[in-house]
Amino acid sequence: MHVCTTEKLPDEAMEALSPYEVRPMEADQAEDCDVIMCWGLSEETLRGARSLKAIQTFSAGVDHLPFRAIPKRVRIFSNAGAYSVPVAEHAFALVLYLAKRLSAGRDVPRVQLQGKTALVFGAGGIGTQAAHLAKAFGMKTIGASRHPAPSPEFDQVISAERVDEILPTSDVVLIATPLNRGSAGFFNDSRLLMMKQGAILVNVGRGEIVDEGALYEVLRSGKICYGTDVLWRDREGKEGTSYQFQDLPCFISTPHVASGNSKDVRERAMLMAARNVRSYLDTGTAQNEVNPSDYL
Repeated sequence: MHVCTTEKLPDEAMEALSPYEVRPMEADQAEDCDVIMCWGLSEETLRGARSLKAIQTFSAGVDHLPFRAIPKRVRIFSNAGAYSVPVAEHAFALVLYLAKRLSAGRDVPRVQLQGKTALVFGAGGIGTQAAHLAKAFGMKTIGASRHPAPSPEFDQVISAERVDEILPTSDVVLIATPLNRGSAGFFNDSRLLMMKQGAILVNVGRGEIVDEGALYEVLRSGKICYGTDVLWRDREGKEGTSYQFQDLPCFISTPHVASGNSKDVRERAMLMAARNVRSYLDTGTAQNEVNPSDYL
């Protein structure tokens, strides 16, 4: 079996894959690749990958993959969980910035988080880690998930369909879910208006989960605050916005840097991906298998 990688793997990741042949891959050298480890793939590369059986991403999100061009025989595995700690820490930095209004004057009221309710939309790795941090501040934590299951970091876990019941009483709402057919545009005008006066909404999922125009109007009214590490993408995939969010008093954005981009985080993520590929090659099963129908 040939494992092709678009990135140079650290020694520990190479060791995890040592029984198999691992080689660097250029865009036009995918013909004999059984597994491709990558951040993303072009349709052109996929057309040439005639032996391809599986794709393992280095990224946790997979919404950027060209799903319509991926043959049905090819299994897809994400790297969900690889960046949970740094992304959750970043999310809570945004929460604290807005709660304590760090850029505002002396006469602006600040929010005490202890005793408040945090609703985490997406109770996976990032969401669970964010709930752990919220609990350290004495907050009540509620997780929302497509497949709810009890977790010690959450006081309650509900189905995503029940979010409307909790939104009006949540002081902090944290978006940590992947972008797919079910989450795109989930936070529309009606849900944004449903939120509690003075609530904080933080997004470390994808920009498109929140309706851009509706958010601008709600922020302009002063109803809520918004912090995000992800903006909305144009057709070329470049993140940005067509609204003047930066002129609003209770808004902050960071340029998609929550994962940290440090050497230790990158190497740990690549090791997790390599171990997942090893599991697939040895047993035919692996973690974080993606259902393409969620994205088509």
